[in-house]
Amino acid sequence: MTDHDYGDLAGAGFGDFELSNLDQALFLIQEYDLEAQLIAIRGVLSQNRAARQLVIEDIEALNEQMRNRTGGDDEYHMHMENHWADTLHGTVFQDAAHSMSAVGMLAPFVESLFVSIFSGLRTRQQHDDDNHRTRGVRRARSETDFWDPHFVFDKKVRRKDLVAGIGQLSASVGLAPFLPANCDKALTALFAYRNKMFHNGFEWPMEERHKFGKRIENEAWPEGWFTQSNTGGEPWIFYMSDDFIKHCLKMIDQVLHGVGEYLEQGRSEQT
Repeated sequence: MTDHDYGDLAGAGFGDFELSNLDQALFLIQEYDLEAQLIAIRGVLSQNRAARQLVIEDIEALNEQMRNRTGGDDEYHMHMENHWADTLHGTVFQDAAHSMSAVGMLAPFVESLFVSIFSGLRTRQQHDDDNHRTRGVRRARSETDFWDPHFVFDKKVRRKDLVAGIGQLSASVGLAPFLPANCDKALTALFAYRNKMFHNGFEWPMEERHKFGKRIENEAWPEGWFTQSNTGGEPWIFYMSDDFIKHCLKMIDQVLHGVGEYLEQGRSEQT
């Protein structure tokens, strides 16, 4: 929302009208219905958790059935054990499918969110004659390059790197202090996992499994962000944990509120 929009509200008799930080952020990127998208994403994630819980309950019921069964037909008992093993094996891939579903919704949403934010800031600058381009090497670039977070720049080179581009552009326009702490770490982990899953599927080449496990350690990502299953003493499948999914959803909310706070501060400085 630009200062002209506030003026229109005041002129319509809403002089005391106050917008929350979230409202201001949503007005900035009003071309997209982010709230409806988030509701849909949360709904699918909830359905996936419910489906996983049903499988867990089935496994527990099979365990109980085998524990309580004594004597009887050995062939039937073997059948029950095989059924239990097959069900347990299936959860490995069901959990992987749920992880791919989660990262497949969250990563594009987050990318679209930041692209929309910077597009809105660019439009706002044009309407308000408020030039944000005051910091860093990006200011020497064209208008289109400056506002594109998919790229990061040094004095001579343009390099494609979404996370670094978001960080550099946020710093250039003064948005960085309003973003959540360790936002760059969460973005790096989210997009790294997205790339692995969408290029390699559920079962990655062994070399890629070891690389990702090492990256978790080297970049000090929180221990609970990713879990893994193992086979033969080697990593098998990596999962995006419920904790990391919740962290990403919380980060999205914090980004929106931070953008609203940033806009409010800018408006206050102009009055």
